[in-house]
Amino acid sequence: MSQQFKSRPKRLARLAGLAVMSSAALALSACGASGGTSPASTSSAVPAAVTAAVTSHLHAAPLDYPGTKFDASPARGKTVWWITHEAQNPVLAVLGDNFKAALGRVGVKVVACDGKSNPVDENNCFSQAIAQKADLIQIDGSGTPATYQNSLTKAKAAGIPVLAGASVDASDPLYAGLSGQSSQAFKLNGKLIADWIIRDSKADAHVLFLTVPDVDGSVEEQKAFSAELKAQCPACSATVTGVTLANWASDLATTVNASLLRNPKIDYVAPAFDPMTQFTNPAIQQAGKASTVKVVSSAGSEQPMKDMQQGGGVNAANIGIDIYGWGFIEADLALRALVGAPTVKNAIAPTRIFDASNIKGLTIDGKSFASGAWYRDPSKTSEFFDSLWGLK
Repeated sequence: MSQQFKSRPKRLARLAGLAVMSSAALALSACGASGGTSPASTSSAVPAAVTAAVTSHLHAAPLDYPGTKFDASPARGKTVWWITHEAQNPVLAVLGDNFKAALGRVGVKVVACDGKSNPVDENNCFSQAIAQKADLIQIDGSGTPATYQNSLTKAKAAGIPVLAGASVDASDPLYAGLSGQSSQAFKLNGKLIADWIIRDSKADAHVLFLTVPDVDGSVEEQKAFSAELKAQCPACSATVTGVTLANWASDLATTVNASLLRNPKIDYVAPAFDPMTQFTNPAIQQAGKASTVKVVSSAGSEQPMKDMQQGGGVNAANIGIDIYGWGFIEADLALRALVGAPTVKNAIAPTRIFDASNIKGLTIDGKSFASGAWYRDPSKTSEFFDSLWGLK
């Protein structure tokens, strides 16, 4: 996620909005993860493809990563600089920890540098990495590479490969100058939000989708949501409105209130990222709509997941991200660039739908979020990549 702040208070407002994000794939016998079928009954109006998509993502699944085996040992002893757009963003912080731990298995050192939500600081991190003769630079959470184009050009001139993550969808064409890119499944998340709502509403939903116009991944998610709803549910309607990241605390609640007042038919609210729910959900309750409006979001952050598990609120479904698997995926791309192996296209973090049918058996805490325990036994992830890298 990316956003430049003009003042310290705005940056703090953003961090408050991200504080609950402390943001795939398999049911976890060790931690009690369970699959299941959504409790909502289906209708003949619901396309079979929609039902199939929801059902398949409710169950944990084996790690499906298209990378081929290669010898990662020549990377041992090399140094990678990890530039984070914002060190206090818990999702990026956990992603960075997992990235560092994964590379440590091969003996690669990671140096972290905080971009502080500011392109100037991000570019300073690039300058430091280049001056220190880094072997590779990984940047996570920034905007499109165009926002650091000059630094990208300098890194290329110095012979330092640069990889990007957590910005645009990794299915998009690789930006010129990058050696690889990874992401959460922005487009798939948007499609699955639409699919879950179509199935749950029996193909008759009125949705308020809340996007974050200054976050590229949110825009891609919203476009995929709108396309799927239009294609699969002619009787459904959607209102799309945006609130910039820095203004979540001040504007989300009023935006939801105004939308519900303007269109009393709204029965689903879909915030692009689940940290937004700390502002949207109270607004729904204050509007007296808690019994008629359901919230469907993405990221699988700890607090929204915990709220959904406890029940009694408006959170109905969440498209979660396997942030542990994502850290290994980023490490895999980095190792390939370090040893000269081809990069992997569509390097996207695994995704799983959570709702009332499969969330009860989970252990919801920060440790489980960080370890990917809601998706699979974490040891299965590390074993998969150890084998991919020739470590076993």
